[in-house]
Amino acid sequence: MFHDWLRMLVKLENIDDSTRNAICPECGERSIKFVYVGDRKSSIGYLPVWCESCNKGIQISRVEIPQGVRMIDFKDLENIEKEIPNFIHVAPDSKKNR
Repeated sequence: MFHDWLRMLVKLENIDDSTRNAICPECGERSIKFVYVGDRKSSIGYLPVWCESCNKGIQISRVEIPQGVRMIDFKDLENIEKEIPNFIHVAPDSKKNR
């Protein structure tokens, strides 16, 4: 399943922040959300991507944050906790996810 998430993530590059057309690889619902978290000066951070319906997702570390996208600063712990749920991470090396 992890590879399905990666394929969906590539498609997100062409979808606006609402992600209304992104389909969850796990449950098939159109309820994918994401937000960049990082350092505003360096534009480096991480990208959690999750499904609000099944509460599964992936997190990509050490990403370059594109200009103009919605992001939360590393230091803004309150908004990180508020906006990013404690979702179930789909692991790349799990036999169940191959």
